[in-house]
Amino acid sequence: MKKNNFLLIGYSHIARKRIIEVFLKNKIEFSVASKSFKEKIKGARKQFLNYEDALLNSDASIVYISLPNALHFYWAKKALLLGYHVVIDKPICYKISETRELIKIAKKKNKFLSEAIFYNYHAQIKKVIKILPNKKINLIKVDFIIPTPHKSSLLMSNKLKGGVIMDMGPYASSIHRIFFNKKIIYTKIDVKKNRQNLPKSFKLEIKYENKRYIGSFKFGGKYINKVVFFTNEKKITINRVFSPPDDLNLNLEILEGNKEKTLIIKKDNCFENYLFEIITKINKKKYSYYYKQIEQDHLFRDKIEKKFLKTI
Repeated sequence: MKKNNFLLIGYSHIARKRIIEVFLKNKIEFSVASKSFKEKIKGARKQFLNYEDALLNSDASIVYISLPNALHFYWAKKALLLGYHVVIDKPICYKISETRELIKIAKKKNKFLSEAIFYNYHAQIKKVIKILPNKKINLIKVDFIIPTPHKSSLLMSNKLKGGVIMDMGPYASSIHRIFFNKKIIYTKIDVKKNRQNLPKSFKLEIKYENKRYIGSFKFGGKYINKVVFFTNEKKITINRVFSPPDDLNLNLEILEGNKEKTLIIKKDNCFENYLFEIITKINKKKYSYYYKQIEQDHLFRDKIEKKFLKTI
């Protein structure tokens, strides 16, 4: 196997627009396995039309799985058992039992395993953490709304494990882990479904000792992608949180007393930052943090999923 060489399983939108662009920019060797896309892919060392054939014949050391949600567990398990390090588009798996099985295999094989949540690798999140140490934040309010996806979208497929919980749940979970990561003393969750029994929105209120986290996540409505942080002295607002563009400067809006100011956050590529971190961790064989992070995030998302299942 070639060190730091990737095999991309799936040719999704994020694979085309984010992952491969970073590979090309940084001259990272990669191959692609896609059942549907047969044209030549710029920069790909090899192309496979069959996932199993790719796993058996690739010389890559890292597999990046960018497939519909329902296929994540099956192909991640195969890749780990064959000795690959594995990175999986969020959400890592549908069931917590599947996630735990992958972690168990990764530990046994001494392989890296990560769920690709990378918005927090953007400079705007790093700046918030620098300005507001976690202990000073007493309230976080999240609003994430996208227009209703087209009925043909994978996000609207029950069979392929679409829906708002699978799509946005990992973001809801990671906010808890990154900024609070404390014992929860109160949880209120409300989940709405559409006519096809697919979760279309969820709201949550989480209380910790002297802190709160309120979130609204929804398919259907005008696009909003905003997080507001409150302390006793300040209010900081950031937009385009979960999908920050890598070619634009972003604004950090700060209100302190009656004074308003805007910090310009220079353009940054959060996926590129994430990618280089995982390569570094793989080379140093530091995996345990990621195992813990994956399980913790899925357990939080599982609370939302269980609330939804009670509505069916």
